[in-house]
Amino acid sequence: MYNILIIEDNTELQNEVKELLTSVGYQVFCAQSRSSALCYFKFNKIDLCLLDVQLPDCNGFEFCLEIRTFFTNPIIMLTVCNEEEDIITGLKNGADDYITKPFSIRILLMRVEAQLRRNELQTQKDTQIVFSGDLSINFDTRKIYLNEEEIKLRSIEFDLCEILLKNNGRIIKRELLFERIWDCKNKFIEENTLNVHISRLRKSLKTYRGSGYIETVKNYGYRWNVDIIRN
Repeated sequence: MYNILIIEDNTELQNEVKELLTSVGYQVFCAQSRSSALCYFKFNKIDLCLLDVQLPDCNGFEFCLEIRTFFTNPIIMLTVCNEEEDIITGLKNGADDYITKPFSIRILLMRVEAQLRRNELQTQKDTQIVFSGDLSINFDTRKIYLNEEEIKLRSIEFDLCEILLKNNGRIIKRELLFERIWDCKNKFIEENTLNVHISRLRKSLKTYRGSGYIETVKNYGYRWNVDIIRN
């Protein structure tokens, strides 16, 4: 069974789409804001996301870009914004498809099924092992090897490593790391907690050609600093 997350603040439309998707066997979760959507992403395996552009607590285009820092499955944007530039922005920010309102519910279902089929085929081809410098990382087994010797990492440290690796070359904000790894409900976490885990992770990974794998971008966040190769 596929899990689909609908992020839409129009309750009537949300319920209509949910009823259709549920009737054909999908498990459907509904969120009406960025904050509630992040909770669903954190605690559930989501196979596809339907994302409205106009949300009460954020811009959907920007949220799509944020979602792409941790979510690799299909995103379909639902919006009344039908200008060419809007469509280009949505697709550039990571959407796999873009449907303008009003739309046919049956056509939406066909587009959802097409994205899920395509993603399943791609997933079968994709490897979950990547190489970076002297490291090899297996995301399925959650193990990292340095020159073929396993590095023992805490679970949180592997989570940090995975987020940075999957966003190789991109700066990831500290705030986003706090949300993704510790809590999505603004629970208070000591600011130094992240620093400690990053420091431990750096110590475990060591360096590659004189440079650390993780770069600190002052007053902003972190970036994976070594190219990766997919097997």
